[in-house]
Amino acid sequence: MKFSLNIFLFFLWPIILYGQKSLTLDNQMLSMDVNLGYNLSRIKSNYVFAREMPYSFQINWHKANYFDQERLNNFGYSDFGITFLSHNFRDQVLGKNYGLYGFMSYYLFKPNQGFQLSFRISQGVAYNTHPYDKQTNSKNQLFGSHWLFPFDFGLYLKSPKIYQNWRLQLGLAIFHYSNGNLQSPNYGANIPSMTVGLLYDGRSGKILSEKQTPAYDKTWQYLGFLRFGINESDYYDSGQFPFFIPGFQVEKHLNFRHKISIGIELFVSYFLKEQIRYEHYAMPEYHLNNIPDFKRIGIYVEHEFYYRKFGIDIGAGYYIYYPYNFETRFYNRLATKFYLNRHWRLLYGLKVHGINRAEAMEFGLMYRI
Repeated sequence: MKFSLNIFLFFLWPIILYGQKSLTLDNQMLSMDVNLGYNLSRIKSNYVFAREMPYSFQINWHKANYFDQERLNNFGYSDFGITFLSHNFRDQVLGKNYGLYGFMSYYLFKPNQGFQLSFRISQGVAYNTHPYDKQTNSKNQLFGSHWLFPFDFGLYLKSPKIYQNWRLQLGLAIFHYSNGNLQSPNYGANIPSMTVGLLYDGRSGKILSEKQTPAYDKTWQYLGFLRFGINESDYYDSGQFPFFIPGFQVEKHLNFRHKISIGIELFVSYFLKEQIRYEHYAMPEYHLNNIPDFKRIGIYVEHEFYYRKFGIDIGAGYYIYYPYNFETRFYNRLATKFYLNRHWRLLYGLKVHGINRAEAMEFGLMYRI
């Protein structure tokens, strides 16, 4: 019944929007998507999760950047916007997620009046209605807290206008939910989905061509940073502990919008220290005759998409010092930067092993030397 009501509202909202004759969207778009997917998470639990297909609804507001020459030069053919998402896992144990995201959408070709192909990446915050509770919901090992730090990415195809300013939108996306091991359990969820939607295209200006190449610093830049936060091991009620990640990196602009970075970092994670001690004394089957060092050293490479005061990083790393076998030697990071001034930057990101084993939500400061 609820699913039918949502479908009804999905088809009703364009009629309501069309009825608002005074509505003007100057180079903006509104869209709503329905996402149907499958939960890839299969965890070490005797509970068999419902195999009904999860679904979600998204309402998106887009603002185009390619009608202003300065923004075009800085941003390329892209949109930015805000998304509200409602995700129903169709499982009484997992509950529902409600999320608010910021996103960037990059066009793979110059936008035109015909078909448009774009790649979107989103990051935000979500609220789970029924997280793990030792007494009332011990079977939900995917989400250990109400608050989650999700991200998603997808490839979207917009049709030519089918009626006045209306377009159809099809896509393939992956939704990831995790609390960054802020609190255990935190096996997380990865949901590949097919999406279908309607989009109201209010863009009426002339799409500009990129004619200028803005100046940018072509030298190598040297930076120091400190990431920090709190997290918990996979053992329930083991406690939350701080972590600190000092490091150093060098970076270089590939062009005005893109940077490449190479760095080294030291992981001082006190949750791991406690986990090693616990396994040494309580789990002889782990054969930890000596207590290994809990610290790790990693090297990494990152790509940053940069615009004015913001940067979006996607990176991969490898532990060159790895005395204790925790997860894997490879790790990934999705992060956002905010440039305070020429020297100082704020950091916020999610560090994961594999595709769904989040270790930490990281906050930090970076200083350009």
